[in-house]
Amino acid sequence: MVYRKKIFIFFVTVCLFYYLFKSITGSVFLKGRDKINVVFYGENIRFYSLDQKNINYLLFFPNSVKVIVPGGYGEYKVGAVGKLVSLEKKPEIIRKTFSAVTASLVDLYFYPKKTTIYHQDSPNNSNEIPTVKEIFLTNSNASLIDRLFLFYFFTTSSQEDYQIIDLKPFELGDSNTIFDYNGFYKKFQGSFFQKTYRNYDINVQIVYTKSYKTALLLSQMIEGEGIRVVDLSIQDKFIKGCLLITNKKTSTTKTYQRLADFFKCSLKIGETTVSDIILVLGD
Repeated sequence: MVYRKKIFIFFVTVCLFYYLFKSITGSVFLKGRDKINVVFYGENIRFYSLDQKNINYLLFFPNSVKVIVPGGYGEYKVGAVGKLVSLEKKPEIIRKTFSAVTASLVDLYFYPKKTTIYHQDSPNNSNEIPTVKEIFLTNSNASLIDRLFLFYFFTTSSQEDYQIIDLKPFELGDSNTIFDYNGFYKKFQGSFFQKTYRNYDINVQIVYTKSYKTALLLSQMIEGEGIRVVDLSIQDKFIKGCLLITNKKTSTTKTYQRLADFFKCSLKIGETTVSDIILVLGD
C-alpha cells in the first residue's frame, strides 16, 4: 500500500513538473516580444495590443459587423464566429479572423466554454478589463504562465493606460454592415507591430493558388507585425496546408520562427530568389 502511494505521488509530481515546463517554454510573455496581441471573444469582444513600454491599444468589436473568416469560410458576423468555431472544432479560427481584421498576428485568444451566437452589440467602455473568470476559466491557447502574466497586467493597469480605437468609421453599410479592411489597414498599419522584426530586415514572398484577396489579407497581417512582404505571386501547383521555405541561416531567426509558430506550416530549407522567406498557401 505504501509502495503504491509513493508511485502515485511520484507520478503526480512528474506530471506537475511537465505541465509547468510546458507552460514556461510555451509562454508568449517569456519570448521577449515587444507587443502581445490578445483577443477575448464573447458577448463583449475585445482586442488588446499590450506593450509594457509604450501605448496599449484596445478595440471593441460590435457583434453585428461582418468580417472575413480566413480559410474559405466567407463572411460571418463577429457574434457568430464562435458558433463556427464550435461546429468546425477549430479554435484557431478566432485567432486568424481577428488577425486579419486588425492586420496583426494575434498571440493569445480566449473564448467561452458554452457556445452561443451574440446578436446585440455591447456598448464601448463596458467591461474594459477582463474578469478573473475570463482569464482563468475560459478556453484559450494561453499557458498557465500567460494567464498569470495577463492577470497581473490587467489588475495593475487602469482605464487611462489604454488608447481606445473607434471602429465606427470602418463599418460600411447599414443593416448589413461590413468591416472596411483597407481603410483600417491604411490608418493603423504599424500600430501593433514588433520593432524586433524590422531590425532583421527579412522579407517575405506569398505564393497563392486560389484567392488573391486572401493572400492580400495575409500580407497585411504580416506587414502589420513588422515583417516586410515584397511580392504576391500565383501558381497552379496545389499543396496541402501551407509551406514555409527559407535558407538555413534565415531559419534560425525570430522572424522565421514567428511565422512558423503562427501559420503552423510545413517547413522546408531551400533556395529563395525574390525574398528571404516564401510562404506558399495551399488548398
